Amino acid sequence: MSRSRAFLGLLTALGTAATAVAVTAAPASATACDPALIAPAGSLVGDLWRSNGGERSVYGCPTTKEYGYAGKRGSYQAFRNGKIVWSPNLGGGTLVRAYYAGGKAVFRWSGLGRDWDFFNVRWSINGGKATQVKVGRLTPWSGVYSVNPSCQDGVCMTSNGHGGVLRAAFIVQGCDRGTFSSDCGPWSIATSVKAPY
Repeated sequence: MSRSRAFLGLLTALGTAATAVAVTAAPASATACDPALIAPAGSLVGDLWRSNGGERSVYGCPTTKEYGYAGKRGSYQAFRNGKIVWSPNLGGGTLVRAYYAGGKAVFRWSGLGRDWDFFNVRWSINGGKATQVKVGRLTPWSGVYSVNPSCQDGVCMTSNGHGGVLRAAFIVQGCDRGTFSSDCGPWSIATSVKAPY
């Protein structure tokens, strides 16, 4: 009986030691973002990123700092899974963003400076011919559009198992319905996302 207790004690000690080794060998969080790249509080881009979950958001960690545009108002920041752009030409709080999720390039916009009836979205792949679509609004100031970037006009590309990346770019404008035509505002600053296929 003392042998079985000794054996049980040895197994317990080995199990405890193995757990201790596993815990101490665990690496530090691999998902922590570089603090030097995180936009400060008060930045519209940074505040949107934080309000969506920061590093756990659909955007992931930032890969660049927030940069302004030369010669025009606005700024942008690239993230592991997308890009957020401040486009003040549509209203002081306008943010357009693109990210890759669920096999689609997703384009969202919000904070437009006025109430619109619908939106026009133009998108292109790798700088090619732009496609324009009419999109209903989520609210009078926001909307969303998604597309599988590897498929156009019913034809889908394949990488033949080698993998590839496409760049989907988007712009948006708000429009009001008129009696004979639509009255539309300016186009946003472009945003884009890289999408694997």
